[in-house]
Amino acid sequence: MINKDRLSDNKTGILVHIVIPGVMLVLVIFAGFMIIRWNHGQKSDYDPMDNGTEFDTEPNDYILPLSAKDVEGKNADDVLTVLTLGNSPFADDYEYNMLASSIADIYNANVINGGIEDSYISCRNKEYSDDYVMDGISLPYIARALATGEYTVPDTAAIHVSEQAVEAVERLKAVDMNTVDGIFIMYDLEDYVDHRPLGSESISDITSIYGAVRSSIEALRQAYPHIRIVYISQPACGKTIDDFYVDGDIHNIGEGLLSDYVNFELEATASAGASFIDIYYGVINVDTKDLYLENDYHINAAGAEAIAKRLYKLISVQP
Repeated sequence: MINKDRLSDNKTGILVHIVIPGVMLVLVIFAGFMIIRWNHGQKSDYDPMDNGTEFDTEPNDYILPLSAKDVEGKNADDVLTVLTLGNSPFADDYEYNMLASSIADIYNANVINGGIEDSYISCRNKEYSDDYVMDGISLPYIARALATGEYTVPDTAAIHVSEQAVEAVERLKAVDMNTVDGIFIMYDLEDYVDHRPLGSESISDITSIYGAVRSSIEALRQAYPHIRIVYISQPACGKTIDDFYVDGDIHNIGEGLLSDYVNFELEATASAGASFIDIYYGVINVDTKDLYLENDYHINAAGAEAIAKRLYKLISVQP
């Protein structure tokens, strides 16, 4: 007599012995296929010989239009007037400065150029001293003078700096701020190269980048709420030290990367209620620096035109 239960158990055992090895075989084949595929890889679009100018980092712009309340009581006229502040971007070849001229052309504006050669964003000392006159033409003291009309410190300092500094300060003193519609601020790499600190325990410490930018813009905003203030970042670094190219995204030469300086300026500008245009990633980056810079970090004609076009694309200034 056939034992059905025993027959059923035998069938189950046979199935187990067939199925389990089969599954294991399939897994081994699949794993082998994946290893072969992984080792083979996929074709990459990367070409190590490509010197293209595409840059894959998004610019960190911050656009803050003026409110209706800000422009109440503004003296309206038909002339768009822009005041520029900074160092080499506006001070190079001062009377015929390429960036100031490009801004004037693209905005169809009257540009008053207040750029001062060799000046800094930040100060060496918290209080002005004749022992270090360069502080007197730095951004905080220029902004303070524009806001208050008191030019004693910039006047004193400029005499000891250069004829161009004296000329620029005299030009600033003559400005009727009620006619100014926009202030464009742009500095080069002087603070980065001189190892000026990025921040401080005090948000208004003018010896730091953050404090200098924030306090300067706050002074201008409080005095002239109707003026559109735009802070423009440094370009990428073309600076060489001992014939070694300094990449601002990689090389910390004292107080941080150049990109750190740009980020601190962005934060300070936004906190003070002004607009920020990122030239470092938006126009003159590590890929395009050779097209737009000369003598390490001075802006050439093509660079000036490219910056002006980006400003015009992002920033509206109305007379």
